[in-house]
Amino acid sequence: MSSSSSTSRNQLQVTHVQSQEGVKLCDCVVPAKERTCWKITNPGRRFSMKLDAKEELSEMKNLRRRIAEVEFLLSQEQYKVVKSEKEVHDARKAIGRYRMIVALLFACLALCVLKLGVIVFS
Repeated sequence: MSSSSSTSRNQLQVTHVQSQEGVKLCDCVVPAKERTCWKITNPGRRFSMKLDAKEELSEMKNLRRRIAEVEFLLSQEQYKVVKSEKEVHDARKAIGRYRMIVALLFACLALCVLKLGVIVFS
């Protein structure tokens, strides 16, 4: 019974190791490395070890670099959105102008038809 509970506990630890952007996290959400034990008592058992300070600094630099890249990509996308909104606004203004021109043309056409009708029927 104790071996099955320790096995399920070991599996639980392994299943809770999550990967975010290539970084493994332990249950306490601390960056960790997944290791495999090869001692006679626990061959093949996987466990997580907290990263050392040097690895933590390196990982922090990588994450900061990734954040900067994502922020840059976000700013590019925001620029595209603003540009598209301006294009939509300009297109709506142009459509309004075209509608006025079409309305004026129909008014002129109606006047011409009325005048021709008056001339023909007079």
